[in-house]
Amino acid sequence: MNLNIEQAEALIASKQFQQLKYFQEKTNVFTIVGQTHTEHWHSSFMSWLLDPNSSLCLGHYPLVRLLSLYMIKSESQELSLKAVFDMNLDAMHFETEKTFFTNDKKKRSIDVYGESEELVLVIENKVKARENMNGTDIGQTKDYRDYVEGHRKNGQKVVCLFITPDPKQKPYDKNYIQITYQELYDYVIAKCIEHPQLNKDGRYLLEQYANNLREPVHGSPMALVNTSLCNEIYDRYGETLDEIFDDVEKSTNYLEDSSITCVLYAHYQNIFDEIFLSLDEKKFGRTPKSNIQRRIISFTDLFNAGKIQDGTEFVLEYDGVCHYAVAEYDHQDNECYMLLLDEKHQPYFNSKGEKIGYYKTSSQAGIDAINVYRKKNNIVAKLETLNGPAYWKTKEGVTIKALIDSM
Repeated sequence: MNLNIEQAEALIASKQFQQLKYFQEKTNVFTIVGQTHTEHWHSSFMSWLLDPNSSLCLGHYPLVRLLSLYMIKSESQELSLKAVFDMNLDAMHFETEKTFFTNDKKKRSIDVYGESEELVLVIENKVKARENMNGTDIGQTKDYRDYVEGHRKNGQKVVCLFITPDPKQKPYDKNYIQITYQELYDYVIAKCIEHPQLNKDGRYLLEQYANNLREPVHGSPMALVNTSLCNEIYDRYGETLDEIFDDVEKSTNYLEDSSITCVLYAHYQNIFDEIFLSLDEKKFGRTPKSNIQRRIISFTDLFNAGKIQDGTEFVLEYDGVCHYAVAEYDHQDNECYMLLLDEKHQPYFNSKGEKIGYYKTSSQAGIDAINVYRKKNNIVAKLETLNGPAYWKTKEGVTIKALIDSM
């Protein structure tokens, strides 16, 4: 396909494209006051969000959402859903920059600190900088946890979180659970915005904050908040977007390239980048000129969340043909995979008799299953893209997309 001016015009003049452009260009109050990405400001906002007595009027709902995310990502069995529901979370008190001194007289400040008689929540918030070692090899996070462990009351459970835009940035203390700002938006903020009890002022502030998360840090947004709109754009103009992505990726200097695709990308780069970054379940998940990727919900995430089990069966129907797979949990590496099955519901094996066809996500699994079938049946056309989560279903007819959306 060679893009022509009519196809380009149809995309950029569409209601959906212009709506995304409007969202990007709309000024938010945090940009106006110059508080887009300071750690102290994000920590203050987070403390307000989680406080059961804040003006949001959502009670402990945001806190329960965050603790649920912690349980999904943590291998520890110390905190259970029943334990959370049995707690008096309305009694949690939050503060920012809780200051204390270590045994060797170092001054430390915990970004967000929440406490009740039953729970202590420690949040280390890293927006731009990395964890400060202060001349030691243990870092801030261990100092914080040591302080909390030394002062915890009988019966208090301790939850330590390390929140960052960068999924590759890890805390030095392995007892912390890393949460990205994308996950914070998807699991907590977006769910609060959808809550019917949210008041008008609270909705305005959360939407403004979400818009602020689009602002880039080190060239990448802290979180993508228009994924539904971006998916709708791709559903309507997928071939055009494929052509733009491929041409820009191949171009040695897209800023000087006179092709329609490169000219379009150069002029609307921020908009196209948000679309491409938002499409991890379909094809891209990165921009044409970088390898920055969104976190993809894997089968391990679904397994840890209790959405699937070891042995959960899946079926995909495409062009009137059914393809099969099963969830298989590897107890040795604590990962769950999608294992492709043949038409007789049996695994594929290599020449050594080893099972093959393991996948962490469903889109590539679907593409390979369909292309194996096509090759066996002498069908020349190869499938290049597939929205796997929308096609794969459990025996009960629930799509993987629905499982992901329910997390």
